[in-house]
Amino acid sequence: MKNKILGFIIVLGLLSIYPVWRYFTNANTFAKAILEHASGLGNWSHRSISSNFDGEITINGLTFKPNNYEQTFEIDSLTIKTNPMFLLKSSALKLDYMLPESLSISINTVILGDNSDVILDALREDSMWMLMAGFAGSFGCDRESYTSFDKISWQQILDKDQVFNVDLYYSRQLNGSLDVDLILDAENLFSSTWSSNLKSSYNDDQIIFDELIVDKLYYHYLDNGFNLKRNNACMQNYKSSFAAYRLSSAEHVQQYLRSHFSKELPSVLINWYQRMLAPDVEYNAIITLNERKYLNDVYGIDQRDLYENSLVEVATTENDYLPIALKEIDFTNIDSELLRKENTKRQQREKQKQLDTKNQNKNKNKPTIYTTGNKSSRKIPTNKLNTIIGKKIRIKTLRGRPIVGYLRNVTAKNISVETIFKTGRAKLIIDLDKIASVELMK
Repeated sequence: MKNKILGFIIVLGLLSIYPVWRYFTNANTFAKAILEHASGLGNWSHRSISSNFDGEITINGLTFKPNNYEQTFEIDSLTIKTNPMFLLKSSALKLDYMLPESLSISINTVILGDNSDVILDALREDSMWMLMAGFAGSFGCDRESYTSFDKISWQQILDKDQVFNVDLYYSRQLNGSLDVDLILDAENLFSSTWSSNLKSSYNDDQIIFDELIVDKLYYHYLDNGFNLKRNNACMQNYKSSFAAYRLSSAEHVQQYLRSHFSKELPSVLINWYQRMLAPDVEYNAIITLNERKYLNDVYGIDQRDLYENSLVEVATTENDYLPIALKEIDFTNIDSELLRKENTKRQQREKQKQLDTKNQNKNKNKPTIYTTGNKSSRKIPTNKLNTIIGKKIRIKTLRGRPIVGYLRNVTAKNISVETIFKTGRAKLIIDLDKIASVELMK
């Protein structure tokens, strides 16, 4: 009898231990799968993986070397947050290609390794626009520059030991599309957010990232020190006069548009551009592509191509947007020398793009198909918002603009949302009749 009782206790103990073992084993497997998915961007290594019962997994001590670079990024940690039941119920064999219905990934305390001048130059010339949705005041910075900063000014703006943080969030919608937010926070410089709803032509249980379709992009920028550092660097070329730099920058924008499009910005928009250069600004934009594109095509697009083939709208208030429409000009204002130089650069970029595309197609593998599991509704009716005050939510306005933050207050007509970044925050008041949907986030 005692042996039977002892055996029963052992069985109960094993049954209670198994879910714990399965959960932590699956969490470790899923974390490694995430890094494997990201290997297309470059080479990753890490020191250790830890996890909690609340669906949070932490990968510690990472090193990332981007493709085509010898320099590395040193990363303190990468945090993955998902539904704990997804980790518990999913088969370990399926986690290589199974994703949850919603997921957030935070890359914390990213700094460049030693001898990182090549990457810093790449940010200055090509990549910074994607982080800051434009030329970031490079027009007229050294009286000759247009679409990138000169090296001397750039060295004063971006320190080699600059700390970055990145947050990626996606949520699968009932129609099979993905709502995605990508947030970059440069400590003591700025926070910027790219958002989109990515469409898929496949069924509700599959995602092929290479074949997701983009037709509209939403952008948010919160200055946290970058504009001041840029202004201090650029105005040195104008006898330390910010007003002179600001006016010159606006004229450089107009000259660029005249030379390339035989048009220019109307006064209301060029005034808006000058206000955008001031410190501590916040602004939003909606970019609607003329033609739908695959996600990987948008990721590698040149900023000139993006703006030339889309409708850009800038927010004049929290809910009102103004389309950027150019007006006709006198053709005698065209700078033929500038046009010749820029056309030469454009031809070089086109040749390089064709070469890159050829290499990509040559090495292109069969697209990876991901499945999703553990579907659950996270939508909150607007009449129930007072029950989730203090929670993190993702709002979609009627215009489609996504807003992520913490719900602070609810009244009969509007709500108050606080967006918290690593080094800055912003408060928004949103009318209830402007809200299309509200989603509760992890």
